[in-house]
Amino acid sequence: MPNSLHLLFPLFSSLLFVVGAMTAKRATLLGAGPILVTVCANFCLALCWASVGIVRGDWLLGEFGWSALWPASWIAATFLTGQLCTFLAFRLGDVSLATPVFGVKIVLVALLSSVLAQTGVELKIWCAAGLATLGVVIIPLGADSVATAKLSTRRAAWAVGLALLAATSLSFFDIGVQAYGPRYGAIRFLTTMFVIVGLLSIGLLPWAGGLEQLPRPAFLRPLIIAAALMSLQAISITYSLAQYGDATRVNIVYSLRGLWSVLFAWGLSRLAISPETHSSPRALMFRLAGAILLMISVVVALSAY
Repeated sequence: MPNSLHLLFPLFSSLLFVVGAMTAKRATLLGAGPILVTVCANFCLALCWASVGIVRGDWLLGEFGWSALWPASWIAATFLTGQLCTFLAFRLGDVSLATPVFGVKIVLVALLSSVLAQTGVELKIWCAAGLATLGVVIIPLGADSVATAKLSTRRAAWAVGLALLAATSLSFFDIGVQAYGPRYGAIRFLTTMFVIVGLLSIGLLPWAGGLEQLPRPAFLRPLIIAAALMSLQAISITYSLAQYGDATRVNIVYSLRGLWSVLFAWGLSRLAISPETHSSPRALMFRLAGAILLMISVVVALSAY
């Protein structure tokens, strides 16, 4: 894909992520455990990619042998860990509290790209990563949602800690996909890896709270929608990483979800935990400052190539 058009994939994913996260939060409020949301989203992903593999007749093992199972398996494990920690963070805290924390993934991916993948990171990319990280730190400082205000310090700390763990796990996932996707073929590798994710998710079913409530329409609808949206955004961004690499810039654009989470929680309050209060001028200033830093970081990242 010429120039930077592949960055449309993470932009698309950043929007879907926030809507899916808010819908997943709604499902947990109706009785779905975060593990059940994780399992459903991963089953959806596995079915989508298995269908692709069947239609294309394109499976990793068919061409590369059993030795390829190791990278596909450990990358699948990092994805599963990241997904589970993400939904646990949403269960303990507001979406607009946890999502901006994922912005640390920008710096982690840049560091891992340099250290593990042994690829140099341009100065402009480091500057963009720093600006984006500062932006996602500033945005929640102005958050004034009722839900965030009522959270206990301990629950908020757990939510932030789980978000950090999710960001770390998914950083290793991004680097792994970027490294092995081109080697084995993007579609072929992702098909096998996500089928493994689905198989690993079966092991979580004994702890998937809410299974007995699945027949309830009010419960089932947001669960299905959340699983579909989170799967679609994952397909979009992982395909971009496997096909085009460029993990650092992809994550800089993907970090816009921190901005969307605040704006969506404010403008579409019915999809969030609870309605938010009217934003104070101080809150608007923080959000505007964070949004400007995020947009500048994207422009700087795009100018690097």
